[in-house]
Amino acid sequence: MGIYKLVVVINKMDEPSVKWSKERYNEIITSLRPFLSQSGYDPDKDCTFVPVSGLCGENIDKPLDKGVCSWYQDDRYLLQILDDLPIPPRDDKGPLRVPVLDTMQDRGAVIFGKVESGTIKLGDQLRLMPSGISCQVHTIYNSKEQCVSYAKPGENVQLRLNIENEKRVSKGDVICHRDQAIVPVSELFEAEVDIMELISYKPILSKGYQCILHIHTVSDEVTVKEILVSYEKNDKGEVIEKQKPQYSRSFSKIICRIQTRIPIALEKHDQVSQLGRFTLRDEGRTIAVGKVLKYKPAKDSGAAGTATPAAQKQSNEESKTSATTTSQAKEELIYDMETGEMLSREEHNKRKREREKAQLDGINEDDEDDDDAPASKK
Repeated sequence: MGIYKLVVVINKMDEPSVKWSKERYNEIITSLRPFLSQSGYDPDKDCTFVPVSGLCGENIDKPLDKGVCSWYQDDRYLLQILDDLPIPPRDDKGPLRVPVLDTMQDRGAVIFGKVESGTIKLGDQLRLMPSGISCQVHTIYNSKEQCVSYAKPGENVQLRLNIENEKRVSKGDVICHRDQAIVPVSELFEAEVDIMELISYKPILSKGYQCILHIHTVSDEVTVKEILVSYEKNDKGEVIEKQKPQYSRSFSKIICRIQTRIPIALEKHDQVSQLGRFTLRDEGRTIAVGKVLKYKPAKDSGAAGTATPAAQKQSNEESKTSATTTSQAKEELIYDMETGEMLSREEHNKRKREREKAQLDGINEDDEDDDDAPASKK
């Protein structure tokens, strides 16, 4: 979810039964280490432990008195530790991505959001996706409501835009440059999902499961369309891989396809991570976290006529090709999530059979290797 460093604060060290005891401090850290490691963190490299007293204000906004706690060797207090945390790298030269958090009408449209990628400047020609509305930057305000000429990634901004229809701008839209890479829009995407604890009376996640998706500033209902792979631990702690399981349980990892109710703007996690990670919630509880691996472009994304010259050239070539093969043009086309191509049903089924055969051959080879292994190794 983009959290790379943790500061673990051990509070109430002034409690009469503790009295800044090093033994109690070490006991708490020792009990926390397995949980932190299981969550994906290295306690020695990714975590900083700091003892404090919230009631007395010790070691929070000023250094800790050595007379109070002589064994604490780090001279930094809590706020100083937070200030010293490294800032995650952000791409100010990448494609512009500003998810819309809120809107306001004040002599035009005023957009509230955070620059996640790229740089936005006064006068930039913009487009809002998925609606495809064109607009231009009139004024940029920073978090202190000061008028600035540009804003870089990580900055919270207010944008006053020259826009034709102000009411069509809504929370969840993503601002991008009109003449550069347009943010993708999809209604179906493939994702790697870590399932957390499910609802007690809905203990399994299966095809058709409905929940609420939260991705950047979008919050909408989605449906799990298909589970492709699941990874679950057995009683021995071994990870078992299952292809196309009927369902998955709590604390397992799956690769699945998710269907949205309406087209939403998103990105692959490995390209713009801020627009490619999400959570799934059900009845007010977070049941899963995940990242987008692939997506199927929406048919009507509002981006008509906004493609780059290279994309338009490719589109023209595809149009010429389809014109010369009218019989194929009438044939139903299917989007292949593995290759990102539009294929005829016959070709799609052919490739699907080839992939399944290759997968089956791989399983058989593994079985043969096991048979050839020495008895002691078995």
